[in-house]
Amino acid sequence: MENITAVKSKIELIDEEITQKYADELRAKESRIDFTKDGWVEEMRSIESEYRVKIEPELTFIRRTIGEVLAGNKFKDLQAIGTILNETQRLKNYITPTFDELDENIQSGSHEYVVLSLLLFEARNLEPDARDEMIYFGDLLRFCGSKAVDIKPILQKLLPYASEERKYGAYSVHTLIHNAIEETVEPVQKQK
Repeated sequence: MENITAVKSKIELIDEEITQKYADELRAKESRIDFTKDGWVEEMRSIESEYRVKIEPELTFIRRTIGEVLAGNKFKDLQAIGTILNETQRLKNYITPTFDELDENIQSGSHEYVVLSLLLFEARNLEPDARDEMIYFGDLLRFCGSKAVDIKPILQKLLPYASEERKYGAYSVHTLIHNAIEETVEPVQKQK
């Protein structure tokens, strides 16, 4: 099993690759956006989506590596992975799967990206903005509910590794996950 130092090296290598490999092309496209005209938001989203597609092989590799290492080490390095990712240039902005990527992963019969998204949420520990993280968590729970993903067993498994450090009033990652477990209803199985 890889140790945290080996994973850190891989994360840094992938970050450097996705930052350098497509940087000129990305900057050129971004510099052509006219923020004074209607449609600039859609244009920016289109550029971001195109960039995500280009770096997809790197993202898939590092996501799988992080998931395997965390599971293999019984999640003891969760906070360390969060710190390493936070120090990256671009990877920190792209490592969490989008809802489209989650949907695609679920459609393939896997919950790997759901687990990874929850692990990355735990690793960020409500940083850099607690309200944004809480909104994301709520959106993730609703998304899983809409896709009939039974998230309760996943949350129960990850709860012991969630930080109890209060970041927003009385809220910590632990309390958010605990409350979600209490409120989560198992998805209704489709009638045949």
